[in-house]
Amino acid sequence: MSSHPPESNRKSPPRGMPSGSGAVAAASRQDAVLRERLKQYFQGLNEVRRGICLLNAGRFTEAGIAFSRASVYGYRGESLATLLAASYLGQGKTSEATHHLERAARREADQPAAQIRHALSLWADGQHPAAIDALRQAIARDPECAELHFQLGTLLADAEEYDEAELRFTQAANLDRGHTEALVSLALCRGLRQAPAEAVACLQKAQARRPHDPRIGLLLAQAALAVAQQEQGPVSLRVVLPDDGALTDPQGLNGLLRVIETDPDFVDAFLSLPEDQVDPDVFAVLLGTLERALAHQPEHAELHFHCGQVLSRLGRRPEAIDANERAVGLKPRYIRALIELAKLYQATDRTADATTRLEQAVRAGARYADVFFLLGNLYRDQGQWQRARRAYQRALKINARYDAARDALAALPA
Repeated sequence: MSSHPPESNRKSPPRGMPSGSGAVAAASRQDAVLRERLKQYFQGLNEVRRGICLLNAGRFTEAGIAFSRASVYGYRGESLATLLAASYLGQGKTSEATHHLERAARREADQPAAQIRHALSLWADGQHPAAIDALRQAIARDPECAELHFQLGTLLADAEEYDEAELRFTQAANLDRGHTEALVSLALCRGLRQAPAEAVACLQKAQARRPHDPRIGLLLAQAALAVAQQEQGPVSLRVVLPDDGALTDPQGLNGLLRVIETDPDFVDAFLSLPEDQVDPDVFAVLLGTLERALAHQPEHAELHFHCGQVLSRLGRRPEAIDANERAVGLKPRYIRALIELAKLYQATDRTADATTRLEQAVRAGARYADVFFLLGNLYRDQGQWQRARRAYQRALKINARYDAARDALAALPA
């Protein structure tokens, strides 16, 4: 059973959702989009992992096909945390999501960003020599900036001045050992001058830094195949498999953290999806982010509640109970947390505790048919027939077509 009653058995729609069949249809469409997005994400990630195994086995053509499939699925090597934050867009929160993600990107931006933007605007305007000259002047002022060398190399490559472009990419890679794109561009230049073995060396370094990136994997497969054809012999690669960093990069986690802190009910979108259609990694990432959010806002009852929901989805019921109890401790009339606690207590054979929490939810205003039906079941299981009868009758008064409540009422002893 979900954390709030199904639409057909509610007296009113859940908080944050407008009433009416149109809202239900919109929610259904959002769920379908979210399911498909998550499905394609994991399909793409699995193809990348498969491609890497094929690279290590020396099966470069098949590896290239696997990396291409990953791109067809829309997978670009982004972390799962980034994808979950971006899914805020699918909840009709485009401006908020864009704001959160852009703010994170701005904090990562380097100092010469304005100079680079100026050069690129000149290039886009067709003033190619002026754009290149602008970057040369910027480098003269700041010769140790890897990004300036990289951007100049990119413009030179577009202008087909490959020799100097290769020198600029080499300089960028030497100045910033973590500049993966410089290594990729350097590899492309070396491939153009028919040096695939040198391209492979660059791409292996780039792949080790971004093992989840299908584009780098595809380029590496192509370069390795070229080496094998050139040397007419086997090529041995040692390629890195993606680890959990593919799911939780720091920038993606920060973006997801800001989304959840702004709107904790965002988590509901994922919890509404069928269990067999969502990879457990999704909830592991959500749980880690919720725990980080709670470190910032320990008095936030909604965060405790959603943490409890995710823990329950992961099968960690004792911890889920603790989280929901903390939510109720902070907000005693928190109906959703009280109902969630009742269900968790019932699932762990603590019938009396479940009854107490559900009675509190009713007193706090939970006038849902499902709540009275569940309460009737709890009374029935404790032999309290009259209370069970009244609870089932109240459920039927709210929803006269509630067949489960009618059958339970009929089955009670006379």
